Amino acid sequence: MPNKARAPSSALRPSQAAAAELVAGGAHISIPAEQPLGELTQAPVAEYAQSASPAEIDAEESILIQWAERNHRLFTADEIQKFEKSATPKGGGSEHDAWKIETPNGAFVIRRTINDSYGFRFSSPFQYLRRMAEFSGQVPAAAVRFLGVSLNPRGNGVIWTVQPYIEGTHPTQAELVADLKLQGWKPAGSLHNHLVFQHVPTGIRMHDVHAGNFIRQKNGILIPIDVFFEGLPASLS
Repeated sequence: MPNKARAPSSALRPSQAAAAELVAGGAHISIPAEQPLGELTQAPVAEYAQSASPAEIDAEESILIQWAERNHRLFTADEIQKFEKSATPKGGGSEHDAWKIETPNGAFVIRRTINDSYGFRFSSPFQYLRRMAEFSGQVPAAAVRFLGVSLNPRGNGVIWTVQPYIEGTHPTQAELVADLKLQGWKPAGSLHNHLVFQHVPTGIRMHDVHAGNFIRQKNGILIPIDVFFEGLPASLS
């Protein structure tokens, strides 16, 4: 994925990242993950499935927090508290807290990373941004966009994102596996306790393949909402 320099994002932001923007769904202030990533580094970023060292994670976190502060995308603890008090009850899983936000322009899901990590404990902030960018390129109907950063009570970084709320139901795991096989995907073992499938024609690997990460719409189309890819050709990433 090329990390081309982008125009500074400060022009899109007021002087302070505010709870009201999250309460409003966040979509109006969201930006593609490629934007902060392109501004933060010109070096290749490792794929999400690869492990980063604690030193790499800490260094990238410091750079990202500084960038967020310069570009008015650092949500203070007070603003996060205001949002949590006014938002609907949160959901989520092992990687994120999540809130469904209803707006006049549709429903959205706002998520934040949890457990002092960027999804998986061995992943760095830049890897997480790459994950967002690659997923959004492959699944535009559920594209994940970047909102900003906050600090948790322990002083560690938290990334906030938004994606469209996809109406539908979760398939069963058996239904999911059957559908994926019809699309050319086959089971390829597991990594860090999550299932991996490989696309036979291209060799691309899809991680975290479980029924809770897919939604079947009323028209029957199956949409992934929280997987990540490995081995995408440069032209697709």
